[in-house]
Amino acid sequence: MNSTKQKVGLIGFGRFGALLADLLARDFQPIISDERDLSTSVEAAGYPWADIETVMQQSVVFFAVPISRMANLLDQVAPVTRPNQLFIDVASVKTRIRDWMVAKLPEHVQILNTHPMFGPDSYKRDRDLRMVFCPTRIDTKAKSLWSKTFESWGCRLIDLSVEEHDRLAARSQGITHFVGRVMKGMDIQSTAVDTHGFRQVHHVVEQTCQDTEELFHDLQFYNPYTAEMLTDFSRSVHNVKMRVYRPDSPPEIIGYQGIPGSFSEEATRNYIQEKNLGEIETKPCLSSQGVMHSLATFEIDRGIIAMENARGGVVHESIHALGRARCKVRTMFHIQVNQCLITKPGVALDEITEVRSHPQALKQCSRYLTDNYTHLPQIEAEDTAEAARKLHAGEYSDTTAVIAPARAAEIYDLTVSKFGIQDLKDNKTLFLVVERTGTPN
Repeated sequence: MNSTKQKVGLIGFGRFGALLADLLARDFQPIISDERDLSTSVEAAGYPWADIETVMQQSVVFFAVPISRMANLLDQVAPVTRPNQLFIDVASVKTRIRDWMVAKLPEHVQILNTHPMFGPDSYKRDRDLRMVFCPTRIDTKAKSLWSKTFESWGCRLIDLSVEEHDRLAARSQGITHFVGRVMKGMDIQSTAVDTHGFRQVHHVVEQTCQDTEELFHDLQFYNPYTAEMLTDFSRSVHNVKMRVYRPDSPPEIIGYQGIPGSFSEEATRNYIQEKNLGEIETKPCLSSQGVMHSLATFEIDRGIIAMENARGGVVHESIHALGRARCKVRTMFHIQVNQCLITKPGVALDEITEVRSHPQALKQCSRYLTDNYTHLPQIEAEDTAEAARKLHAGEYSDTTAVIAPARAAEIYDLTVSKFGIQDLKDNKTLFLVVERTGTPN
């Protein structure tokens, strides 16, 4: 290696770090370090291996480490930086990296944020090598030098703000890697009837899934626009599905407030039977807010929530969830609610030391509780069936009683000590069936 070449530090010798070393070696002498001991691989590639302190003595240092490790690396190197030293990153997301570098590195150093839009697999065959170039804090001389260096590699420089880069990358690189992992999870394989279009799509799977799971996670997690992209992706999938199936086709998944054994599950089963919807998947969402979230993220097609009880009044959690959600009410219906006092097998009524249930159930049974257990703590739970599950799982005292449906006792191996303890024998609860806004009737 030509010892007269200017030395450049490179921290990180993964797949892209190795390519970056080869590119830098055209005009510079890379001095390489990594948090792992890769000295054998680095020296076999023809480059000098050094500790991080030696690398940090160079006037220019490249960072080619996973995004999730960048913040810790910056904390480590910040105390040993020198005035006018230039730090260049090559990460796939820019806003978070820029913010970390500006916050953690002293003001006396220079910062250049870049994103080479190619990798070890695409570099040799891609005729349009692009590099996003974000001169965050760099003088004119250094900017000109590195612009010419990158262009000598065959790169076409694209000047973008880090925010605009991440917004565009979420909808290009981000969605490509996401779809690639989705298709890999479906175990999509080549067949005898593959079209040219399918072969191109399958190539995307092969290319994106060669990257590590850490790179995929960091690419998605640290881009501030990923959540928006995934929501739009889910919405688009839903809209395409609506064109495939007739508007009057049954929903694929119905979500309900509560867990198996709750009155909301009973209401959901009644609704499916009444509407002759057949074998439909149901999804427990625990709370009304959970139902709304599952609707918004396209995990369910319809949701069922309790709205009002004849004795307990309105279900406030449902009111609050509806107020924050964008949905429409498809229909509403009532079911008879028979509350049961449920205990562990063998626990007598006079051995009960506390009663737990959803606030609505406690209200509906207030007269019974006053007449029989006014001296015991009455503790609110998130859901009637969830209280039964926790009693079964040992999360409550063995002498706890819960108020829940009889089906919850059956599911969770408990005993119905008293059936129908609600104050009103004609104890009906109103349930709403909700859908996303824009769903055809």
